[in-house]
Amino acid sequence: MANFRVHVLGAAIPSALAAGLAIAGGLVTPLVGGVCFGLGVLGGMLPDIDAESSVPTRILFGALVVGAAAAAALALYDDAAPWLAAAAAVAAFVAVRVGLRGFTAWLCVHRGLVHSLPFAALVGVAVVLVASRAFHLAPTQAWLAGVFLTGGFLVHLALDELSSVDLLGARMKRSFGTALKLGSRRQLLATAVLYAGVIALVAMSPPADPFVRDVTSKRTRAAIAAAFARFP
Repeated sequence: MANFRVHVLGAAIPSALAAGLAIAGGLVTPLVGGVCFGLGVLGGMLPDIDAESSVPTRILFGALVVGAAAAAALALYDDAAPWLAAAAAVAAFVAVRVGLRGFTAWLCVHRGLVHSLPFAALVGVAVVLVASRAFHLAPTQAWLAGVFLTGGFLVHLALDELSSVDLLGARMKRSFGTALKLGSRRQLLATAVLYAGVIALVAMSPPADPFVRDVTSKRTRAAIAAAFARFP
């Protein structure tokens, strides 16, 4: 299996190039382009949340713990007593740190369904939905955000598969095929739920037609060409 640094660099390099092209093509603002780059890097770490002691798991749940505690305190800060806001922050901390992380550790098996193509699609479409509903991004920008996260996720899976090939010994390791997979025959119900989740999120997301049209348009290609023409 590729290590943490390889996963991060493997996702960061194509994400930086793609974000630069999206900005040059006028598809996103520099701010949104930077967010897309960050989502691509996050996608490169995300599959390893199914490993309880992995670096991505510690980073993700550390951020969730802080964010949940801060959100709970801020939500009650103006309308409740200070001690109640502090108690809510502590409760949110415990709920995420003990409850959510414990549930995730119980549910997930490393190289299980989290390391799969439908899960990559699920998290990407979830980002599309959040970007459009919560942050009110246009369909093209929302879908770009989701594509960046899924793209980084797929880079991680591809690197894991490549690390399963022993080039010197010309053989496949036992882990080959456990990352870029369509589901699990041992978890048929969970696989079906995963696909149902993807379909449901796509149905709730904005249409992808504007995204496809803008990405493939002559105007976008011309803008990218003009941006490169400025360099000697």
